[in-house]
Amino acid sequence: MSAQLLLPGIDPPPRHLPRPRGTKAPRKAPLPHSLFFALLPDTQDAATIAALGERMNSQHALKGTVVEAQRLHVTLFDLGDHDQVPADKVAQASSAAAAVRVPALDVVFERSMSYAKGALVLCADDEANVAALREFRQRLGEALADVGLKPSRAFTPHMTVAYARRKLEKHALEAPARWTAHSLVLIDSHVGEGVHEVLGRWPAEVAA
Repeated sequence: MSAQLLLPGIDPPPRHLPRPRGTKAPRKAPLPHSLFFALLPDTQDAATIAALGERMNSQHALKGTVVEAQRLHVTLFDLGDHDQVPADKVAQASSAAAAVRVPALDVVFERSMSYAKGALVLCADDEANVAALREFRQRLGEALADVGLKPSRAFTPHMTVAYARRKLEKHALEAPARWTAHSLVLIDSHVGEGVHEVLGRWPAEVAA
């Protein structure tokens, strides 16, 4: 290889050091607070869906971890991961939620499949089954934008019922999972602790 020509008084560029083999950059620890808006099934619907998750885990020999009834939800908007709960963002999000009427939303999930990060989810192929859910999310997104937040447009309606290493292709459920959402909640998920702390609920009088 020919020598590189350099002008007088200019040092040659430093050589790149070889990257050590077999070493990876250490993973960053996840931030402890994850904020998101979600719709919750009522107590009876949640118990029915949790039982479905148990049956699927057994029937498909997934050996997975089934989501408890009180933690079942459909995420509408992810508001980010944080080192501490951001009071300003919580206030903005709460203001947006208060500006939107939360109706009773009938939802039908007729399919199930493996999703990201080992999640086994209920989902819908028939858009009519999640039309009301999508319409409500659109109105909430507009309210979030009005208070200065930047809601994501991407949305695939689904509910996680279990976590398992074994993956399942999308398939029809034996019977569609029908449920009604009566409340919108703002949740602080304590990452790694399995705790969903409700920071706000709309309408406020709906029981957990």
